[in-house]
Amino acid sequence: RSDRDWSSDVCSSDLTRTNMATIKTTVGECVLRRSRRRTLAISVLPDGTVEVVAPVGVLEEEIREKVEKRTRWILRQHRAFSVLNAMRSPRRYCTGATHRYLGRQYRLKVTVGEEQGVKLRGAYLHIVSRTGSEKSVEAQVTDWMRKRAKEQFARRLKGWQNWCAERGLAEPQLRLVAMPKRWGSAHKKGYVALNPELVRAPSVCIDYVITHEMCHLRHPQHDKGFFAELERFCPQWRAFKLRLESMDL
Repeated sequence: RSDRDWSSDVCSSDLTRTNMATIKTTVGECVLRRSRRRTLAISVLPDGTVEVVAPVGVLEEEIREKVEKRTRWILRQHRAFSVLNAMRSPRRYCTGATHRYLGRQYRLKVTVGEEQGVKLRGAYLHIVSRTGSEKSVEAQVTDWMRKRAKEQFARRLKGWQNWCAERGLAEPQLRLVAMPKRWGSAHKKGYVALNPELVRAPSVCIDYVITHEMCHLRHPQHDKGFFAELERFCPQWRAFKLRLESMDL
């Protein structure tokens, strides 16, 4: 829900972490990032944060004017995310709690035992925990999800190797990065960072995010070339993006 796709970062080679600041605007404080991109992008993130990515030379006063012109749109996104966030329940890590994996819901079944482990059987995630505490179970489920994420993402990225080779691009290298506000980012050297939480989403949504990031390896900006490439590989990307945004993962 942004002038660009909030679910995926601008190619990380475009941003410099040291060029980050907070500016006050008519809609409140905004996170400002400086980039080598030529155009200014405004995003509303799921937690309500307004993020602006602006070219290095653009003055803050001009940035504030741009944000002010988008006030109505920003407020609409705030309201939309507020409704979605209100519908989301905090995760529980006890018997009977449900968790998504590849889009499907599974119930937890926790038992106490010495040989800790997590196994997926039918509609259940069976967890053996030494203490049975939610904190312990959370750590086990998180570790299990992360391992599955590495397997799923690596397999899908492997399918892009020939595409990269044909275009003289670096072979995609997976990095799992916990990103509270993003699903992924890409670097021109071939590094593709993906949020391990994405493994909870349906396969089509995972493929959409990976496709989005792979297209960034060839087209760093969200320009016409980028969207033409995305449309070619993923014609239904808008539907998958909306589905990902609206899911309670």
